[in-house]
Amino acid sequence: MPRIALLLILVSCAAADDAPKTQERDFPYPPAAIETALRQLGAYTGSRLPSLDGFIKTERAQLPHYQRPYYEYKIELAPAASEHTIVKVKANVSAWYEDPESHQSGYQALESNGRLENDLLDRLADYLANNGSKIITDPQELAKRLEAVRQQRVEAERRVAELENHMQALHAKPQSDPAEFVSAPRSSIPILSAPQERASALLQAQAEDEFEVLEHRGPWLRVQLQDSQSGWVKSALMKSNRAAAQASGSANVQGFTIIREVPSTFSGDWPRLKGKQALYIWARPEGSVLNEAGSKLRFAETIFKERYREASHNSQNSVAGIVVIFLDQRGGVAAAALEDIGHWADGTLSQASFLKKCSLDPPGAFEAARPNPQAALH
Repeated sequence: MPRIALLLILVSCAAADDAPKTQERDFPYPPAAIETALRQLGAYTGSRLPSLDGFIKTERAQLPHYQRPYYEYKIELAPAASEHTIVKVKANVSAWYEDPESHQSGYQALESNGRLENDLLDRLADYLANNGSKIITDPQELAKRLEAVRQQRVEAERRVAELENHMQALHAKPQSDPAEFVSAPRSSIPILSAPQERASALLQAQAEDEFEVLEHRGPWLRVQLQDSQSGWVKSALMKSNRAAAQASGSANVQGFTIIREVPSTFSGDWPRLKGKQALYIWARPEGSVLNEAGSKLRFAETIFKERYREASHNSQNSVAGIVVIFLDQRGGVAAAALEDIGHWADGTLSQASFLKKCSLDPPGAFEAARPNPQAALH
């Protein structure tokens, strides 16, 4: 073969190898599903490139002369056997070429190196792997899904209307009066089974015991007891707590949050509770009470009385005392025997005498606390 003919064949082969190639890949989905996925990926709209470097076949020295690079895909979907589709992709890249000599400036088409095509095919494969089962191509199935969504919307709107009507009804409904409470001003006040002088006594109310009033009947009050039971007591024997509650609210315990309370065997050496069951209460002071020593004592006294009243109404009570542990930098532990709290509540023990019987550790953490050599908690 003549040398000139051989040279022409070699040049033609080299030109064919350098010609722009279309990337293609086979996917196990019908063309309609592939087209839907490509549209979700934005494959049918062009976009700008951050730079040409790494995306085209060209000399690196020429890259600084190109500006505003842009690309768009030419996509062909070829149906194959068994609901498969061959996706053929070619990226058309263009950019403004700024001729240093200003003779050949203008937009130029550039040859992709295949990176853009492979990137799209990889993204398409990932999308189909994650969402292929969700792509709907059957018009009837799509219509069913659309109708289901519409029904959900109608149901949601109906539910919203119901809730709005319910809210309006609540706002229109007159507010009921707050609950009424009474307490026993002294010990041994009988709570009877009926509004009669000779009715059997259900229990003997102790001083400061508090009850919710359920009914007024002449001189009698029906009050709430434990286990959904109720009893009767003469209103003249009880003290109304409504005014006091409105005046003081929760000021006695304001500024403290009870973190936890649990009954457990007392582990300290204080003789009044050593080896006995006690109700442990952990409290954290907040805000303005962090540095007020007296607030801890007031809080402990309130807790002592509240938990004593609860325990005296509980036939299964097994605790012999109450321990309040304060969780702050200075700390502090206040403990009292249930018996002593009862004497203080019914007035047979003064506050000063009651505090002497308490364990306040360290004493300086509690206002008006007096040192007690036996009041060490461990």
